[in-house]
Amino acid sequence: MMRATRHFMLDAYDCNFEQANSFMVVNTLLVTLANELEMNPIMPPFVLPYYYCDETEDGGISAFVLCENGSHITVHTFPYRYCYFIDILTDKFFEEERAKELILRQIYAKKMNVLVTDRRYDSLKESVINSSTDFGPHYMITIENLDASMESIYSWLDSVAPKINMLPISRPYVIFDRIEDHDYISGVLVVAQSHIAFHYSTKERCAHVDIFSCSFLDDGVVENILEQSFGQDVKIQLFARGSKHKHNIQYTEKHNDNVRMNKSWRTSIM
Repeated sequence: MMRATRHFMLDAYDCNFEQANSFMVVNTLLVTLANELEMNPIMPPFVLPYYYCDETEDGGISAFVLCENGSHITVHTFPYRYCYFIDILTDKFFEEERAKELILRQIYAKKMNVLVTDRRYDSLKESVINSSTDFGPHYMITIENLDASMESIYSWLDSVAPKINMLPISRPYVIFDRIEDHDYISGVLVVAQSHIAFHYSTKERCAHVDIFSCSFLDDGVVENILEQSFGQDVKIQLFARGSKHKHNIQYTEKHNDNVRMNKSWRTSIM
């Protein structure tokens, strides 16, 4: 069984705009969490701004760091919506309050909702998804009896997003946990203010895959793509993110000059 099974999900509301909109703050947050939770990164933090969206309020920062034993930390900020979302998948034990304290030091928020699950035991019941009140879905996927390679993982990440109606804003980042005698292959694709993560245990021949979307997807399409890609040994849990999120603060920047660049840039990566 894969070692990284503790999944901490934090949804934060009414956050500080300047902090949520700062590359340096987001980078520092990733470094701080990885160090303080002793997750042992296998790469430097990857921080990607996304302000090429059609609606200004959908812009923000996406960032991640991959860690040993099939672990990761991801951060997605929506400064104009005054919210952000953090995921920590790890084999380390840590106190939830400690993690919240570390996060609040970097990006203050008035309200935080936290869910923690052990992916081995289905310890957390699936959410009841409501597209009118929730922000988006998070699919937690376990795949068993899988033969995968760095090339096959890269290829799958590179092609899957458009098939399930997600917009990629990066190419996949895929890496071995060690240069020699590796036990894990980990990869992340950044999509528009969301991500798809893939952690494969070469010894156990199983994988943890996460699909986090800031807009709702067709569950049937997602399930069909997973079955076509990996066969029948796929288990899916679905959780709502941003449940009951309502942001009433009105921003004034309605025109986004970056949209013109977005039109050609999307075409180049699709």
